[in-house]
This record gives sequence, structure tokens and C-alpha cells, in this order.
Amino acid sequence: MKNTLGKALVTAVSLAALGCAQAAPLRLQVSGDPAELAGYRDLIKAFNAAVPGVEVELVPVGKQRDHMAKLATGFAAGDPPDLFLINFRRFGQFAAKGVLEPLGPALASRGKFRENDYYEPANEAFRNNGVLLCVPQNVSSLVVYYNVALLKKAGLPPPPPNWSWADFQRYAKALTMDTKGDGKIDVYGFGVERMLIRAAPLVWMAGGDIVDNLAKPTRLTLDTPAAIEALDFMRSFVLQKHSPPLAESKSEDYEARFARGALGMVLNSRRFTPMLRAAPDLDWDVAPLPRYKQNATVLHADAYCMSKASTNKDSAYRFMEFAAGPVGSAIVSRSGRTVPALKSVAESPDFLDASQRPRSARVFLDVIPSIRRTPNVAVWNEVETRNDAIFEDWYFNPQLSTKDLAKALDDATRGLFASGGK
Repeated sequence: MKNTLGKALVTAVSLAALGCAQAAPLRLQVSGDPAELAGYRDLIKAFNAAVPGVEVELVPVGKQRDHMAKLATGFAAGDPPDLFLINFRRFGQFAAKGVLEPLGPALASRGKFRENDYYEPANEAFRNNGVLLCVPQNVSSLVVYYNVALLKKAGLPPPPPNWSWADFQRYAKALTMDTKGDGKIDVYGFGVERMLIRAAPLVWMAGGDIVDNLAKPTRLTLDTPAAIEALDFMRSFVLQKHSPPLAESKSEDYEARFARGALGMVLNSRRFTPMLRAAPDLDWDVAPLPRYKQNATVLHADAYCMSKASTNKDSAYRFMEFAAGPVGSAIVSRSGRTVPALKSVAESPDFLDASQRPRSARVFLDVIPSIRRTPNVAVWNEVETRNDAIFEDWYFNPQLSTKDLAKALDDATRGLFASGGK
């Protein structure tokens, strides 16, 4: 009896030790639509085949605001995901709290990662005090998506690389059509979301800026003559009835309107591509933003970040080497959602696939030298959140001047900058 009890005790201890030795799954939290999430599932499947023994659990979150809320809750509770994907405009709040593992130095020390292999605008956006905290996955930018069939119907050629604001206004006017002959506009020439991230490149093109100091902003600078000129240009399309009015914008967003062929042009980043690829009867392509006093576009970049609290760091490093490397980057690129931050993949058929739309995919690479970014400080996400509702009111209300807008935005955010997010 004593011998049997001893054997049972040894067995129990051995099983317990085995259980302790098994690491929990590596959790990767991402936000995205079904097409984007499918790309990450393909990425994990390929990683499991290449690196057996490391279990990766995808934590998908549909909406960006839910993604941010889940991350904030996880860090507050001491149980964040091991890895997560985040936009540089939102990562500052986590960088400021010191909860991120410096991935750049850690991966470089393992000998399989070099910062110079990635586009510098994406690297720079995820540095904190000169250290690369997160590894950039993509380096997208704002471009013009246009309907090829509507351009032909209006007698317009594809937009040239050096087109101007005046050209853009001419295109928007020509693409605004009453196709049924009933006196009602059925197709609008242009649509743009009313938000700071969309206005920023226009302000830069006009010679203005959106903040007083990119690294340590203390206020918005949308009250300058250059900024006001750009904002007036942005709103001119709806005032001239070349863009959908308030009621129509509320009933159908610009992405859906463009996808069904009722909008000639729309501004968006690479994230719009998977949705349009799912509309096989729509003929579309992309062009750079029209030029004014200087070229400019705005950075849209995401990166893989690692929680400092992760207990699976070795597995996380191995996954990151695969995900951010040539094979993993190519897999995610083929989903259509990203402009690879890894230069070798961006220049490969995995991104520049002539059989896939957009045919002019190289536009995303050609505009990289003119990319500028918004701040990545801790309060920036809240600054944008407060600003967007104010932009919406101004855009559709001609009774509100652009100076009124600039003052309202400053009043809503100056205290945020002063607090530093505290």
C-alpha cells in the first residue's frame, strides 16, 4: 500500500511539473475586417509549419476602438497580450507608460533583424527616445482611389502623377453626374472623411502645419493662413455640390458609395483595397494626392509591439522574426491590406502583383519620399477623437467659418497637450 501511494505521488508530481513546463499560447491581438484577419490566420498557419512547438493564439477584435479598449484593460489588469498590432498614432500612450519591450534592439541582438531593411518613415514613427520599440509591418499613405469607368464616361484620362489641386477640382466637377436626367445627382465626384488625419496632407501641401512641434506638441496650428487655405479647399467640394451632402453622407459612407460605383474619387489608405477587390465588377485604380505648393501625403503605419509583461518572450521573438521577415511579410501583403514596411517584399510581386488591383500599386511606393506623420505622443489618440466630431460639424455647416473651426479645435485640445495624458 505504501509503495503504491509513493508511486502515485511521484506520478502526480511529474504531471504537475510537465504542466508547469508547458508555456501558455502566445497571444497576438489584432484589429481588422474579415479579409485582414484571414491574412493573420494564414500567417500563423505558416509560422506553425515552419516553427513547430510554439502555439500562437489569434485574438481578433473587429473595431479599432474595441481593440484599444481591450489593450488598455489588459495592461491595467496585468494581463496584456504578448504581441499586438497598433497604429503609430495610438501607440504613444503605451510607449509613455513603459509597458513595451524594445523589440528593435532585442531582435537585432539575435542577428536576424536590421532596421535599415525597413522604410525609414515607418521606423521613425515607432521610435521612443531613439529606440525602436515596435517593428513596423506596413508603410501605407493616403492616395486617391478613382473609378476608371466613370473617368472614361466623363472624358477624363487617368490622373497624371503631377496633377494639381486645380486638376482635382476639375475632375470632381466632371465626375458629378445626373445619370438619370431627373435633376438629381446620382454620382458625386469626390468624397473625404471629415477628420484631422485626412486634412493633414492638404495643410502640409499649402505650406502649413498641424502642430507647433511634432515631437512635443503644445497646440494645434490650424489657424495659420496656409492651414485655413487648405481647410477651405477640403470643404469646397461639398459646398460646390461635388461631394455628398450631410444626409447622404450619414445614410451611406464614402467607401460603400465608391464600391457601388456612385462616387468618382475618394481619399483612403491601403486598407481600402481588400474591400474593393471583393467587388469584381468595379474597375478602379489609385493615384497620388494632387500637388499644390509642395508634395505631401500622410503616414498610415502599423507595427507589431510586445508587452514587457509577456512571459513568452523567446517564443514572441521567434514569431516576430518570422512575421516581420520576408515570408511573413509576403503572406500578409497578399491579403491586399498592407504596403509592406520591409523593402524587399514591397518591391516584389507579392505586393506589385500585376494581376491584382490596383494596377498602379507602385504609387504607394513612389510617394514614400513625401510621407509626413502626425504626432505619436500619448495624448494624440484622444486629440483626434475630440477633433473629428468638430470637423464633422464644420464641414457641412457653411455658417461656421474655418477660423471658427481652428479656434474650436484648439479650445478642445490645448488642455490635453498641457496634461501630457496624465
